[in-house]
Amino acid sequence: MENTDVLIIGGGPTGVVLALELAAQKIPFRLIDKALARSDKSRALVVQPRTLELLSRHGIARDLQERGFTTTGARYCVNGKEVVRIEVGDNAALPNTAFPFQKLISQEDTEYFLDECLEKKYGRKVERGLEAKTVVQDADGVTATFSKVGDTTGETTTIRAKYVVGCDGSRSVVRQAAGLTFDGESYQQHFILTDTHIEWEREAPNGEAIMCFGQGVLAVLPLKNGMVRVFASGANVKKREGEPLLEDFQEFFDKMVPVKGKLHDPVWLTRFYLHHRGVNKYSNGRIFVAGDAAHIHSPVGGQGMNTGIQDAVNLGWKLAAVIRGERPASFLDSYHGERYPVGQNLLKSTDRVFNFMSSTNPIFVFIRNLLLPWLLPWLFGKMSRVQEMFKVMSEFDITYRDYGFVGTAPLLRGNNVRGGDRMLDGKIEGPEGQKYLLDLADPTSYHLILLSGFGTEAASEGDLQRAEAIFMEKSPVTVKVHLIFGEKPNGQSGYVDKDATLHKDLGFSQPTYVLLRPDSYIGHVGPLSALGDLINWSK
Repeated sequence: MENTDVLIIGGGPTGVVLALELAAQKIPFRLIDKALARSDKSRALVVQPRTLELLSRHGIARDLQERGFTTTGARYCVNGKEVVRIEVGDNAALPNTAFPFQKLISQEDTEYFLDECLEKKYGRKVERGLEAKTVVQDADGVTATFSKVGDTTGETTTIRAKYVVGCDGSRSVVRQAAGLTFDGESYQQHFILTDTHIEWEREAPNGEAIMCFGQGVLAVLPLKNGMVRVFASGANVKKREGEPLLEDFQEFFDKMVPVKGKLHDPVWLTRFYLHHRGVNKYSNGRIFVAGDAAHIHSPVGGQGMNTGIQDAVNLGWKLAAVIRGERPASFLDSYHGERYPVGQNLLKSTDRVFNFMSSTNPIFVFIRNLLLPWLLPWLFGKMSRVQEMFKVMSEFDITYRDYGFVGTAPLLRGNNVRGGDRMLDGKIEGPEGQKYLLDLADPTSYHLILLSGFGTEAASEGDLQRAEAIFMEKSPVTVKVHLIFGEKPNGQSGYVDKDATLHKDLGFSQPTYVLLRPDSYIGHVGPLSALGDLINWSK
């Protein structure tokens, strides 16, 4: 029998990111997947800004960012006519982040990139070709048996782990072994999808996405190398046995898209159905689920893969803290407490949008297509509304403030951030030059950020250093401390928030502390005068 601390079953993006988190924390693990090789199909296309921020903790986000591209805009069409066009430029960039745009990167490229990072940074790989047969837990651990894919001898491998995490998709063996329900249902509509080359007749929409409504719905998304992804559903989609033909897409394309083009040389043609389901609990004892094993839904907004990655980041540092004895086993309950509401909200929101987009009810379709030529120009006519939609899709608005595992000192002024929120990012200057504040974060420890404030309320270097000494003397958790001054210091050590821009965005004129958890969410925040609240909370 082989032994490890954490056994990860499923080597997709969620499983590999969990492996990155545990590797950074130096926690022994095994990462196993039954597939013999990566899929060459692109599937998920969007990497959200929050995902890039979280990967940046490993120092790898900018390399992934370079492999993708940003859409130049979007066109919305109804009944074959364009009704509104959005240009994605600097005016649409998200504020307070080093990653202001979504990136279009095929899941295939994302998976290969994550594999490379896991091997190069931490010397680990996905173990392939092993299929989980049984997963059984007891009071002290979990025992899992595996067989080699294609092996007919009946031989099995047994692995004993302190904890098992199922990242093994919608048909999760781990979820079934944990006795978790997967409530929800399947959508009635069927979809066809192709990744194909295209030759535009005129006015080629370089880098633009196209969304079309009519007797159905059709989307055209730009890919690299002059290719596009086309997916469609509705009355105009021919129903035939087996996989769709390219002519099915071309016929629907000609009816729906006002900018004409000829599809040719497809690399992928498929038909699929969608489901929306979620687990009743993200764990049972020593068994956990994450990603598609915990929630599946429509691809609206490009949330699925990104949400799974956030599951992994949330769980990784908590497992490490418990395994090292820094936290009691009950601390792992916070994984369900924080991620379950996120998954449930995602299921509800994507379900609403999906039903609006793809309903087959003829009365609803008529009313929708009658209203959209008026609604869409209003909705996208103001950049503040566009930015707010981008913020929601980017996953910047996810917060854990309501779930009891974070804290905010009662004397904190301003409402821009609270315990459980994502920390706003911004440029700071130090001895090594300019960087972003969140570049200071890494997945190995907590980070205590001491902000001086600005104006008449500003704290001195001595004030911040005394606060640091008090916290370090009494803190039970490993912390890296960073001093951020709202005004240019006179010889002090630390970083400068030029013109106090980040202080103002945060609403912190007073000296303030922010404790960032290893997953880069705010664990506790308050004025420097309330540092005792943080010390007591940390115990």
